[in-house]
Amino acid sequence: MDINILILPMISTLLGLYLVCLGLWELRVGLDRKRFITFSFTGLFLIFLLPDIFGLQLIYNPQ
Repeated sequence: MDINILILPMISTLLGLYLVCLGLWELRVGLDRKRFITFSFTGLFLIFLLPDIFGLQLIYNPQ
């Protein structure tokens, strides 16, 4: 089993959590609302959708 299959979803989840935390911090500071939306939605994409895309890639492209 390729190690990238295990590491890439973990990295995307950790990066997504980091971006969501940055978005919440930006909301707390309250300086730039567009930045909050950008951080939050990018983080949520990395947490929820990107690992599913990796999973579908494994199903349709077995090696």
